[in-house]
Amino acid sequence: MRIPNLGVTVFLLVLASVTYAETPNTSPARQDGRFPVTTSSAAAARYFETGMVHYENHRWNFALRDWHEAISLDPNFALAYTWICFTTTDPAEESQDRAKAKALIGSVTPAEQAMIRWMAGVHENNYVQGIQAMNDLAQMYPRDKRLNFLIGYWLYKIDEYERSKKFTLQALAQDPGYATAYNQMGYLYSRSREYEKAIESMEKYVKLLPNEPNPHDSYGEMLRLSGRFEDALAQYHIALKIDPTFYISQKELGETYAVMGQEERARAEYEKAIHDAPGNGLKAEYMQKAAMTYLREQQYDEADKAYRQAAASAHDMGQWVWEARAYRIMAMYQPNQDPASKLLDQAEFILTKHKDEVAKSDLDEEQARILRSRVEHAVSAKDLGAAKKFLAQLEQMANSGTISIQRTYSGAYGTLLLTQKKYDDAVTQLEQDFMNPVSIRLLIGAYQKTKAKDAAEESRIRLLDWKIPTVEEAMVVFSYRAQEHQVAAKN
Repeated sequence: MRIPNLGVTVFLLVLASVTYAETPNTSPARQDGRFPVTTSSAAAARYFETGMVHYENHRWNFALRDWHEAISLDPNFALAYTWICFTTTDPAEESQDRAKAKALIGSVTPAEQAMIRWMAGVHENNYVQGIQAMNDLAQMYPRDKRLNFLIGYWLYKIDEYERSKKFTLQALAQDPGYATAYNQMGYLYSRSREYEKAIESMEKYVKLLPNEPNPHDSYGEMLRLSGRFEDALAQYHIALKIDPTFYISQKELGETYAVMGQEERARAEYEKAIHDAPGNGLKAEYMQKAAMTYLREQQYDEADKAYRQAAASAHDMGQWVWEARAYRIMAMYQPNQDPASKLLDQAEFILTKHKDEVAKSDLDEEQARILRSRVEHAVSAKDLGAAKKFLAQLEQMANSGTISIQRTYSGAYGTLLLTQKKYDDAVTQLEQDFMNPVSIRLLIGAYQKTKAKDAAEESRIRLLDWKIPTVEEAMVVFSYRAQEHQVAAKN
């Protein structure tokens, strides 16, 4: 589709002021190494910039609000559509705005085209194309601190920690006072369990932005991960005092009580977060976090009720992936293969029915997790033929899928190898799925079988110390700690 001439073009110099130029090719942004943003409206450009600042400060609902304002002023604002697509939790809006950004790709600069290809590519599971576009951007604008931060942030979200650290440090090299980069460094240090460095980074973040809620929220999370629960709770309350609508900290109160083992209190805090959440996607997510608390208590009947209610609510809100996920999670903790298979069939039915309404990357990643659950249940039932069949389907997805899907495959493959007593091969696969407590628990056993005592002990300590709330954590960590305590008591 040919885009009509936009007339005078506005270039938003990222992290600088708005500058005017007659055509994209003469943009001053190309001369000073900062990323250009094309729009026909100076006011739209200002809204886009304030939205990006909100995004950096993890005020995603405010970012979306400002980008919507930008589009109302300039309906042909390609990057505003792109960032809404990348940030929204509404699957219909994500799909609609991704299509609009792609339709406008011919009207913007080569750099903006690369950003659209990056973000559209990873959402459509055109992963190779998306990563290549991201790499192109990094080469075009190596001195743009925000672009380095954004690339690092995305890499962090897909667990590519070393590459994320490289880009985040580049952002800080450009501006040692760039607050959001200290936030990101804190999370990166936490993933390697360097909690003192993580807390130090967050203290710098708080010092730079003392009156913003997110620095206190992030500081609280680092304190929680280091085991300082009461100090963490205090920081979340400071964040909520600064802004009582900062729903992220309300959710984090629930997360902290959950990993402390105070599940009833966690449910109460999650209920408040569900109420405060600004979008249906977040409400659906938080409902499932509340349901997860019953898994830590091993109250599986109550978990079933909570997940079924969460699925029904997700259905009513049009949150199809969350609806499917509720059934998949219920299947994960079923003791027998037959009821688990029926739940997984239901999850797959929902995904298939709504496959054109959600991002392909979200659809495929959930499908991959369903296949992993099928492999695990088949292995548990000693039905290795079925396990191999499901694993082959998962392998096919992993060959062209995201890093998340590749790690899901490695975890499933390691599970099968372990039951086949191929311990060395199991280690190789399970090590790839390093952010999944289920895989870490299996990896400990594989290490023990291969006489890798030091590696087994390191993984054992890591699992006991795990404080990142996930379904896998809820299913594995509390029961593993209880087993360890029983062993210690006998000795």
